[in-house]
Parts: sequence; structure tokens; C-alpha cells
Amino acid sequence: MAINLFFVPHQDDEALTFGAGIRNHLDVGDECHVILYTDGRSSGVRRQLNGETRSALARRYYDPATEGYGYLEEADMVRLRNDEFRRSCLALGVPETHIHFADGQMRDGSTTVEGCEDVIREFLRRYPDARVKAFTDLGGNHADHANMGRAARRLAQRGAIADLRLYVEPYNLRNAKREARRMELLVERSREHSHKVVASLQEYKRWDPAQGQLAIGYHSVKRCFDRAIAKPVSYYHKP
Repeated sequence: MAINLFFVPHQDDEALTFGAGIRNHLDVGDECHVILYTDGRSSGVRRQLNGETRSALARRYYDPATEGYGYLEEADMVRLRNDEFRRSCLALGVPETHIHFADGQMRDGSTTVEGCEDVIREFLRRYPDARVKAFTDLGGNHADHANMGRAARRLAQRGAIADLRLYVEPYNLRNAKREARRMELLVERSREHSHKVVASLQEYKRWDPAQGQLAIGYHSVKRCFDRAIAKPVSYYHKP
């Protein structure tokens, strides 16, 4: 049994990009740890939910009091987004004890390569010789995604990581291929449990204000969720 560390930049990326990969490893009896390294407080969805801007999903302005959840501070967004992340991981089949929030989570939008290296080292101390899964740094990727990829590459070059896979977000496939034309892109899917990947994605669509479920992920990137639900696969390349 291999131990795998999946480093997740934002609440929803574990499902959108890693989902089939995580489930594929679980299917063969591997141990999977899912590590969230940003707090998610900067999401622009907060302004939509607070009625400051029109909801792209509902196509109307929300009234937080009428909806039943009240005005949301940044700390509320962190709590609600972390709950979406936790529910998604559980639906995927990740045990509660293998769902992690990195110590000193970085604010989303302000990550650094050095900060990402610290997170990787922290978990490699806990799980020596574990396989590392991060997002690619190719294709002009989001900095929070790419910085972890750069950090993982650097540590692999120094011999601190023996087995590294860099995952490509479905929306970034074309740009990543264009940047690295000789890159061999590999695909992962779960033959028996793809429904669990879909279930994890569906957690981000839940709208039940009484239960604190506000579909934050789906408000943010609806098209990405719809496409991932229709085709639950993961793409990766070797460094």
C-alpha cells in the first residue's frame, strides 16, 4: 500500500482536478491524504451571497436575511468553504482522519513557492517517502496552483520527493500542452466508483441555507463543475 499526499490549493480543487485520481488510488487500496493549503477567504462569491453583486448562478440579487444565512464575513466564508471541502472528501471516500488543513494556511491569492515548500516538508515529515501530487506549473496557471507545482519540482530535483505527479486542470489542458509540446499526458479514472467522484462534485452544488450549505463552489465555477460531472477524469504528467 502506497501513501499519497494530494496538495489542494482551494476548496473544490480536490474534486474538480484530483477527484478521479484520488478515487483511482483508493480503488487499489492506497492511502490518500488530502491537504488544503489556502483558507479560501478571498472568494468573490462572498459579494454575491451578501447581495452586493448579482448572483451569476441565481441571476438575481440575494438578500442574506431573507435567504436565511445572514451577512457573511470572511471568517464565515472560510468555515463554509471548509465544510464543502470536508463533505466532498468524505463523499469521495477519503477517511475523516486523512482530511487535513495545513498549519498556518496561506490566504488564497497570496501563496509563495517557499510557503508551499514548507507545507510539503511538513507532511513529508509526517509521512516519509509518500508520493506527492500537486498541480502543474505549466500553462500560465493560477498562482496558488502553480506555486505548489514549482515547489514540488524543486523538492523533487533536490531528492526530497521520490515520486511526483503534476495534475492538469481540465480547463488548462490546452495551455499546458502548448507550453510543453512533448509532455506525455496521462489520464486517470475510476472504473467502479466514478459515481463517488460525481458525488464529491455534487457537494459543491448543495443549496440549503438552513444547513449552512450555500453552493459556494458551484457559484464560483459552474461550468467547470458541469463538465467534471459529465466527464469525471483526472489528467497528470510526470515532471
